[in-house]
Order: sequence, then structure tokens, then C-alpha cells
Amino acid sequence: MLIGYRWKLYCIEINMNNLDCPFDTSQLPEPPWFTQRLCLRPFKETDLAIAHQVLDKDAEVWQFDPGYVPSLSERLDNIRQYNFLRHQFGFGPSAAYLKGESETLIGQGGLNPYVYDHRDGSRTVEFEVMYKLGRAYWGHGYATELAAFWLDFAFKEVRLPQVIVCPERANRSSVRVLERLGAEFENDWLDETTVIGQLTRADWLARSDA
Repeated sequence: MLIGYRWKLYCIEINMNNLDCPFDTSQLPEPPWFTQRLCLRPFKETDLAIAHQVLDKDAEVWQFDPGYVPSLSERLDNIRQYNFLRHQFGFGPSAAYLKGESETLIGQGGLNPYVYDHRDGSRTVEFEVMYKLGRAYWGHGYATELAAFWLDFAFKEVRLPQVIVCPERANRSSVRVLERLGAEFENDWLDETTVIGQLTRADWLARSDA
């Protein structure tokens, strides 16, 4: 399990440039990607205004991440970081639109790389599945659909051995979504406000075949 992990997200522009991609991305499917109801594609800078409106203005949406009202410039930085990850790894946090409605942005989701420092001094690259929806799109199953797509992508396309999840403990709706998808949680020994969970490729494939 994850007790013993010390985790942090490095400044992408400075540190990720020197981070070797730990897998072959040449065979990954190109975006856009589709679920039953959603179209997922890399963010464009022209998405800035609508992304800021949907993801940054409602207190219930930013309550747990980042925990304050993000500025327009911070949203632009996020979009640029996400696109950097797309070029680095072949995927990254992406815009989520309703299928067939190219102007209806409902949120974002994807796989975010973290560098984990272990107590024994070793360091590994792990990926966290992340998602966020505009308030108007809560309660319709989109969070589960979005998270399930990225877990499937992680395990079947990228073939990662495991994926990490680190929601706020108080964010019970997000915790429940991830538990339904098979995540097992334990206390974060570094931060009592969060829990750490993981899903493994073996378990995910077994659930998919069941």
C-alpha cells in the first residue's frame, strides 16, 4: 500500500523538462477521445474564458481544489501546463465536452504525473487520475464516466501498473466515486486533510472482465 510515500507535484515548466517518459507513447490513441456521453480533447487557449467560468467561479467547485478562487491567469497557466504534459507523455488533463455539443464545456479530467519521494530515498513517477466538473453538471454520473475513462486509458492503453488518487477527506462525493471504481483508501501520513488511494492494473482488468 501507500504508507511511506512522500509526494509532491514539481513545477512542471522547470522539472518535467528533465523527466524521462517512463513508457512508450508512440502507440497511444490520438485525441479526441470519447465516452458514452463526452468528448475529451486537449485544452486550447481559446477555451480560457469558458474554462474560467465553469471551473473557477463557483465556490463549491473550487472548495477542495485549489481551495481559493483561481485567477484568470492561473487558469491560463493550468491550460499551458496541461498541454505541456500532453506533449511530454502523449496525454494529460483534458477538456470534457458534451458529445455533439462542441461549445458545451462541462469540466476537465485526465492523468496528472507526480514525483513520489519514498522514505527509503527512492523516487518514482506516479500518475493520479483527476477530474473536475462545473456545478451544473454534478449529479448526472459524469464524474464516474470521466474517471472510468481515464482509468481505462491508464491501464489498457498506457499499461500503467497502478494509478494514485488523493482526494480531500471532506470531499465525500469524490471519495465515493473513486471507491465505486475500486479505489482503496488509507490515511495520508503527511496531511490529515487528505486520503491516499490506489487502483492497480490487475484489479482493474479483473473488474472489467467480471
